[in-house]
Amino acid sequence: MGRRRQKQYRIGNASRGELGLNRRRMFVSQEKQAQHQAARKLKLWSRVVAAAVIMGGALIAGFFLWFFMIPYFQQEIITNVQPVNPGESQEPVPDYDELGLPIYDDSVNLFVINSLNPNEEYVPKLSQIENIQVDSRITDALRQLVAAAKEDNLVLIFTDGYVSYEEQGERFEKTAQQKMNDENLTAVMAKTTARAQTPMAGESDFQTGLCLRIAGDKETFKQSRTYSWLKANMGKYGFVFRYPEGKNNYTYVDPDPTVLRYVGGSNASAMQERSMCLEEYISYIDDQ
Repeated sequence: MGRRRQKQYRIGNASRGELGLNRRRMFVSQEKQAQHQAARKLKLWSRVVAAAVIMGGALIAGFFLWFFMIPYFQQEIITNVQPVNPGESQEPVPDYDELGLPIYDDSVNLFVINSLNPNEEYVPKLSQIENIQVDSRITDALRQLVAAAKEDNLVLIFTDGYVSYEEQGERFEKTAQQKMNDENLTAVMAKTTARAQTPMAGESDFQTGLCLRIAGDKETFKQSRTYSWLKANMGKYGFVFRYPEGKNNYTYVDPDPTVLRYVGGSNASAMQERSMCLEEYISYIDDQ
C-alpha cells in the first residue's frame, strides 16, 4: 500500500510539472500571437496610409492637369491655328484623273487675282520645283508636264513662279521708272502704261502661285517648237496660256505666250475648245 501511494504521488507530481510546462508554453504562444497581431495591424495601417498618400497625389496631379495643363494646351492649339487665305480650299482629299493627278474644285482652279479682283494678303502654300516656287497643289501636274516634254526631247526652263505682293510692287515701280526714262513719260502716264505690261502689286495672277513663266522671248516664242508642243499637250496636265493674243480687253495685260496658268484638266479642255482666256471663261461659267 505504501508503494502504491508513493507511485501515485510521483505520478501526481509529474502531472503537475507537465501541466506547469504546458501553461508556460501557452503563455508564450499567446504573447507571440499578440505581437503577430500588432505587426499585422501596423502593416495594415501602413498600407492604408500609403494608399491615402497615393490617392492624394493623384488628386493633386489631376487637379493640376485639369485646371492648368489642359487649358494651356487648348490655348496653344488655338494660337497655332493658321487663318485660311481667300481661295484656299479646305476640301477633303481630292479624286484623281486617269493620269493620277488630283482633281480640285473650281474654287482652286479658277481662283484669280487681277485688276478686277485685287488681293493684298493672299499667300498660297508653296513648294519648290525646278528653280521656282508654286502652289503646292499643282506640283504633281507640273512635274508630269516637264517629264512629258523631256520624253519629246524638250527642256522646259521656268523663270518665274509665285511672286509675292511686295516683289510685284517692286517690279511694277521698276517698269514704270523705266518707261519714264525711256519714253519721257510723266509719272502718271508711266504707271498707266506700265500696268498693262507689269501688273501692280495685288493685281498679278503670279501671286496665286498658279502661274509660271517659261524662258523665252515673248516676241518670237510662238514660232518655237516648245510653244507648239505646249499648245498640243499642256491641256491634259491642266495648263493653258494665261495671256493669249487678242484677249487684252479681258485680261488688261499685254499678250505674253510665255506665261502658263494651271486651271485643271477639264477647264483647260473647255477653254481650248472655246478659245477663251481665263477671265473670259470665268465670266462664261458664271453665266451658265
